Amino acid sequence: MLNARNQVEAFEAAKSLYGKADRRFEQALISVLRTGRRPFNRAAAAYVMQVVTTPKVVAALERCVADFAESVRVRGEAAEALAPNHRRKSHDVLLKHLTDSSKDVWFWCAFALGQIAELRAVPALKGLVATDKRTVRGFHSVSKEAEDAIRNIEVENKSHRTRNGCVFCRAR
Repeated sequence: MLNARNQVEAFEAAKSLYGKADRRFEQALISVLRTGRRPFNRAAAAYVMQVVTTPKVVAALERCVADFAESVRVRGEAAEALAPNHRRKSHDVLLKHLTDSSKDVWFWCAFALGQIAELRAVPALKGLVATDKRTVRGFHSVSKEAEDAIRNIEVENKSHRTRNGCVFCRAR
């Protein structure tokens, strides 16, 4: 149960749902993301939402990332969840929050933008590489994540141009 009383139980429930979650879980997950009792309940919902690929889930994750009243942990989890499951507007939300007030949100937005190979993020990511050496608890520095994201963006865009001979990409 995602709305468990403790973090371990909430994330154990999230992990058990991870491989099984699909469209049927859409409303329940969105509901926990919006109104879960505690931040760790909402973060657990966001974690599972990365495998439910519906427009409503993506929109809910985007709103969560942009919600300054929400816990930083939940917003970061929502940003991470947009990496495998996003739309064009998601790119814009993630780009906007690379300059958020929280290093955790920066970190996860950088991660997601690197995973989706968003070329427009490179200038902002280079700024983070140069200026933000703060560490996100349990991970590494924001600058290291930004550096990794830039590397992934460059590799993915080069691979895409090579693979597809994409005129649009070559023109960028």
